[in-house]
Amino acid sequence: MLYCVLCLPIAKNGVLPVKAKRKAKPGTKKGKEMGVVWERVVPASLATLLTFLLASPLVTIFLILFGAPLTTHFAHNILCGTHMALLMFQPLFYVYGVDAVMWREICSAFLPWDGVWGGTVGTMLGAWFGAVPIPLDWDREWQKWPITIVTGAYIGWAIGRLAGEFLFKGMRIQFDT
Repeated sequence: MLYCVLCLPIAKNGVLPVKAKRKAKPGTKKGKEMGVVWERVVPASLATLLTFLLASPLVTIFLILFGAPLTTHFAHNILCGTHMALLMFQPLFYVYGVDAVMWREICSAFLPWDGVWGGTVGTMLGAWFGAVPIPLDWDREWQKWPITIVTGAYIGWAIGRLAGEFLFKGMRIQFDT
């Protein structure tokens, strides 16, 4: 939640705000900082709540459908799904809100690249590539479920966030051949 409040722009009605510097008028009090903080904390709290209630179970179900052990590591699956949901969906809920048009673009992967979308795509790809060492028969502790998935998700999020912010900003994923 702190990441959302400090690092991400907040969207109003699905449109990202343009940062404008306002000069303080002479004679005005400087007590409005608290109101600005609450304008960011409340949406971040709602984004966190939506992430835990909607996205975490959805990601956990997708993990199980993609081959996670259903009965033996169910608590691990829930925690892995929560980690991935916090990386992917909390920034999306915070920045883009619950606007249906924006979520249609998100679900169709047609959203222009930025740091938030790059982090989401990076988390998914990082978790996918993090699953590679699991079937190798090395019998190491770091190879157990879901250590490599979560590690790959965090590394993928960092790479995707940087790539979305600096490399691919404004581009869209092209699916045609």
